[in-house]
Amino acid sequence: MSEWESLVIEVNEYLEATDDLSDAVVQVVKMNLQIGTADADERDSAILSIKALLKGRDGTPFRKGNKASVPASVRVSIDRICAIYGEALSAFYNNHAMIPHLMFRHGKSGGGLYNSEKEYRMAELKKLRSRLGKMFKSGEWNGELEAFLPLGEEE
Repeated sequence: MSEWESLVIEVNEYLEATDDLSDAVVQVVKMNLQIGTADADERDSAILSIKALLKGRDGTPFRKGNKASVPASVRVSIDRICAIYGEALSAFYNNHAMIPHLMFRHGKSGGGLYNSEKEYRMAELKKLRSRLGKMFKSGEWNGELEAFLPLGEEE
């Protein structure tokens, strides 16, 4: 499978999985996919346009780091869960002047205190992302945000 075909599959999967995009953005992304599919010479421009529209959004296929090993719908759920959890971590860390002096890095990470709330939040979110990905791959979690909500409650 070519790089373009792989990108088309990922972007289409993402478009199906997310509900955060306006109809206009979805139309423009799909139009760029059509342009790139019809004319190989236009693919670089189409990719740039699609990336500009989709980067920075929950579950986007355009993010730094390794290629995602879970489907777009699961990436969207993980990003949303991490946003909620990250807000709670920040509130916790900043809740009392004593808290930053009680939060220690894991020994494998060098131990000692975190240098900032951001460093603490990023370390905890990295662990959560990894844990959620493993839970999905092992079948412990279905990849849906609602699985972590008490019955009858919505986001």
